Amino acid sequence: MPDRPFLFEVYRLNIVDEDMLPFMGQAIRNDSEIIRVLSAATESRFDETNVSKRGTFMWSLREFVSYDLEEPSDAPRVIGVTLARSVITQSGVTVTDKSIEGATSKLSPPPADLMHIIFYMARHLATVEYNSALMHTQLWRSSLHSILDRSAHALEFQSRLRLEPVPREEEVIQVFRSFQRITRLRVRLRMPNPELDRRTERLRKELLDAGIRDYSQDMRNPRGLSQSEGNLPAATVAMAQAGYKEGDVVMSGYRGGRFTTVRTGNRAARGRIDGLKDFIRGIGSNARTKETRLVVRSILDEVDRIAETPAPPQDEG
Repeated sequence: MPDRPFLFEVYRLNIVDEDMLPFMGQAIRNDSEIIRVLSAATESRFDETNVSKRGTFMWSLREFVSYDLEEPSDAPRVIGVTLARSVITQSGVTVTDKSIEGATSKLSPPPADLMHIIFYMARHLATVEYNSALMHTQLWRSSLHSILDRSAHALEFQSRLRLEPVPREEEVIQVFRSFQRITRLRVRLRMPNPELDRRTERLRKELLDAGIRDYSQDMRNPRGLSQSEGNLPAATVAMAQAGYKEGDVVMSGYRGGRFTTVRTGNRAARGRIDGLKDFIRGIGSNARTKETRLVVRSILDEVDRIAETPAPPQDEG
């Protein structure tokens, strides 16, 4: 039987500051502090329980590992964790000697579905192993965020860590370009850290100078917003394309002579590497082997390809 492909989705790791007074905790600002939160989050006291009509589930982070990429000396720091959903109880029906009745079964030990997450710290990107059983809703992401929130709070940080989908190749920019005249652009941006390019550098500097880390924009002009590189709408779209946002990017205007509204940017780009699915399952316990280093580097190379800096939006006028 051939090795199965390793499928993953790409997310941006964003730092979101709480609206708190300084004495209530410090802000997360560097990679070492992010790694402290990730490491502590694998403690069982931060497990998240979810109850639904189907049963009771427990979400847990385990298997924190720092991958040793060795050569070269400036190799990017890479962190791995495993997100697990355990089935504690399951609701359904059971057959008795005389009838079929509703019942709740308690499973011991509880079976679990797993997904491995690799954090590419040099770019604040995360690869999340694709698991269709867990990813048909966004409950996995909200549960992960809840675990990370409690870990950060326990370490007396007032910031939160969030995974935001990095849209598929130039998806947001292509929608932006597709409008003959765009009259409205709505998006909530996060402060870029650490990546920026020539289109977003000025906007990032303006946000930094003003002390702004969370910026909701609703731009409107019935005559049409500028789509030229270097102007605010294009810089905003470039930042959203890189995953420095929250939720959808909403654009309204005229395409093909008709007024339309498009929501985009909330589906993560997906990568695939053949033959790695089975190896990934035990990768954490072999973090310092030569084979693991080669596998992790191949994953980072694929992430670099998927999340490369896109071409700038062009002026349609």
